[in-house]
Amino acid sequence: MRDQTSAERIADGAVHVIGIGLGLAATIALMILLFPNPEAGRVASVMIYAACLMLMLVCSALYNVLAKNNHDSIFRRLDHAAIFLMIAGTYTPFATMVIGGWPGGVVLTVVWIGALIGATLKLIRLKRFDKLTVPLCLALGWVIVFAYKPLITNASNLGFWLLIAGGLLYSVGTMFYAWKSLPFQNAIWHGFVLAAAICHFGAIVTDVALPPLGGA
Repeated sequence: MRDQTSAERIADGAVHVIGIGLGLAATIALMILLFPNPEAGRVASVMIYAACLMLMLVCSALYNVLAKNNHDSIFRRLDHAAIFLMIAGTYTPFATMVIGGWPGGVVLTVVWIGALIGATLKLIRLKRFDKLTVPLCLALGWVIVFAYKPLITNASNLGFWLLIAGGLLYSVGTMFYAWKSLPFQNAIWHGFVLAAAICHFGAIVTDVALPPLGGA
């Protein structure tokens, strides 16, 4: 892997600063939206999502800004592990509050088991599994296709398409993650991650966090 230029490090650092700022704003906005309708399941699922979002943003910043060239760094392991938790955290509000029922329970169980396995493999430094990171993340990210019927039935049009857009942005972004020789590759990859996270935040606001129409 080539070393980044100063301009590339600055660009990537800027993306991370913007991401953490937006993540904090998103968490505050979600808390405000949930306050008038403090349903336990809704609040818990959205707060799990917000916690995983911030964990991913902070761990990514720590690794990419402070220890990018140290592939044995604890920050690298935390960064990769947090990606798996972010996937599961994003699924949590949709599986519990939108898909619901046994399909939602199955999706939630499969994704969290897969995410915990992936995160554990990263934390204990099993490097022979490095090449499986992207395929496993993509597989977990698209588990939702197995529950497409209840998702389409229960999700709003806006929420559904924001969810799909986020998944596509993550998927396309992995090509730039793998394209190590591309100038500003890291900043571009993280830009795709940030754009996808914004789409998923919008979907969660639309279909989970906003008070239900017609009252509490």
